[in-house]
Amino acid sequence: RNAYLSPKEREKAPLLHQTISELAEQLANGGSIAELCETAAKRLALAGFEVDYLEVRNADNLAPVTTHTGEPARVFAAAMLGKTRLIDNVAVPDRKK
Repeated sequence: RNAYLSPKEREKAPLLHQTISELAEQLANGGSIAELCETAAKRLALAGFEVDYLEVRNADNLAPVTTHTGEPARVFAAAMLGKTRLIDNVAVPDRKK
């Protein structure tokens, strides 16, 4: 998919992974899923991404997670950058004590 990106879009593309990685770290520290997802989506939109979805799901059964209680979870995201749809997901680290 990255082959479809323009040079400028290629410079911006890593922001998707960076943003959801930071979101996962914040969730591990006990942040609010709704607030953190909203903030991350706004960050991506300001950078030129058109966010399709950005959500947290149970890593075992993919059920939506609204409150992170320490169960295995992943952050999933899809966003358009120009005419290219980028997708990514990262694990939420074990909850920090």
